[in-house]
Amino acid sequence: MIRVYGLSGCGPCEVVKLFLKQKNLPFEFVDVQEHPEARQKVLERVGTLTAGVVLEVNGEPIALTGVSIPKLEAWYQEYLRRWR
Repeated sequence: MIRVYGLSGCGPCEVVKLFLKQKNLPFEFVDVQEHPEARQKVLERVGTLTAGVVLEVNGEPIALTGVSIPKLEAWYQEYLRRWR
């Protein structure tokens, strides 16, 4: 299961969500502004709330900064190697 932690209306978050949809990867979006427990979890696991978009795959947090299609494609290849 992939979780995307971010803010509603966040541009990079929308890019990540669209990318995951295009790859047919099921995910859950968690708005850290609406869910304080998720906000705290991101802070504890990543160490900052300004890490960009945070993905969680099988319990492992991955901070994506400077979201771009090449970075997302690289992450996707790693995802296929490690979790598929």
